[in-house]
Amino acid sequence: MTEETKVTIDGEEYSFEGLAVETQANIARVNELRREVSALQIQVNERQALLQMYIQAISDSVKAVDDEEDEAVVQ
Repeated sequence: MTEETKVTIDGEEYSFEGLAVETQANIARVNELRREVSALQIQVNERQALLQMYIQAISDSVKAVDDEEDEAVVQ
């Protein structure tokens, strides 16, 4: 005995197998696109973290040069 797959569309529950083939394909595509968007969002978040890391490294390197110049002037 197999359990019927249900989908909810606009608040109404439908049997997936009872839907038109085109509708089934559209549902599959929506699910695929949602997975892609989720994966892309993870990539965006990772890139933003890397971007901040590089920005911080640039800022730190400039401060280090400024600190060395200040020490050289004082001596």
